[in-house]
Parts: sequence; C-alpha cells; structure tokens
Amino acid sequence: MLFKKKIKTLKQISSNISVEENEDNLFYFSKLFKDIEYFIFFGTLLGITREKGIIDGDDDIDFYVNLKDRSKLIDNFKNNNIDVDLTLSVNKNNHFLQIKRIVNNKVLIADIYFYETDIEKNFIIERWNFEGGTNDASKHLRIPKIFIFPLKKLLFKSCEISIPKESELICEFLYGINWKKKLKKDKEYKIKVINSKPYLFIVKKFLFFFKRHILSL
Repeated sequence: MLFKKKIKTLKQISSNISVEENEDNLFYFSKLFKDIEYFIFFGTLLGITREKGIIDGDDDIDFYVNLKDRSKLIDNFKNNNIDVDLTLSVNKNNHFLQIKRIVNNKVLIADIYFYETDIEKNFIIERWNFEGGTNDASKHLRIPKIFIFPLKKLLFKSCEISIPKESELICEFLYGINWKKKLKKDKEYKIKVINSKPYLFIVKKFLFFFKRHILSL
C-alpha cells in the first residue's frame, strides 16, 4: 500500500511544518515552473481559495503538472540542484513525484501529480490522487476541463501562482458542497475515489458516514 506508507512517512517528517515554511515551499517551486503547465491543487488550492492562505497543519504543497512536461520539470529541478530521488517507492511511476527540500534542518515536501489532457475531450485524467496510485481506471480522477482551463494567475504575497479557472467549483468537486467547513484530514474525514469521482466520508468514532457528492457532471 504505497499511499499508506507515504502518509506514515509524511506524518513522521512533516508534522512540525509551519504555515510560513509551507508558504516558502510554495513560492520556491512556483518560480521553477516557468514554461510548464501547472496549477496548485488539493489542500493547497483549498487553503488559498477558502482561507486566502496555506492551511495551518498542512504537511506539504500540492501541484498538478501536465504529464507532457514531466521530463522538462525534472530537468528544471536538476538544473537548480534539487534532488529528484527516483528510487523512492512513490516516485517509481510517471504519475507522481514527491520532492523533498531540507530547510533549517526541516524536510519540506512538494507533491506533484501529473495529469493527462489528450485521453478524453472534456476531462483531464489524473491517476494518483487520493488513492495513491492504481491501475484501476475507476480510481483515476476525471476532472472537467471547463473547471480548469484557461488557467488563471493569482498574486499571493508577491508571488504569482497558477490556479484553475474555477477554483471554488474544483474545491466543491474535491471536498463536497460543505468544502468551506474546516475538517481535519484523516481524523475527521477521508476521501475515496469511486467511479472516477471523489467522495468525502466523515469519520466519527471509527465509523464512516457517507456524504453524498451532489455535483452532477
């Protein structure tokens, strides 16, 4: 279970990462994505959209990058002396990269999810997502292109970052109609992908309560 191993690793090395350190990580990587189609996603997008900043307690920065730019991105990293450890179990595929930076003796993490735009006309396909990578197509996210393109530029604390065209609709797609309500990942909610759509489950006393994803696509 690569995803479970990844989560365990993140909790061990990233539990004390501050908002300011995650912001620095966001700024650092965003500046390296020149000439690359990318945008922030998952918890990073949720924080920027809902709270106008990084979520307190988040343990990494999340990016979506077009798969066609994967080699170019890796070259950019290497040219900037960023270690791309392809021996990590989570990095032994073409759909995900986890990049670690050591700053002031702390490990800062950027998770990069690669999406494909040429498989379906109206959707991008992203294979890693909440499930941590699988060959099961029903676990791959199908996200409407109309929610994403054309990408927008947002000036966040003097740094220009790329975001989807309809950030609020993306947050609703990922986290349901109550996406503005603050919940703790893993402790209060979990997300599973069913038939290529994300569904949020509320965790209560070790039981799962299904919360319908009401967005019709």
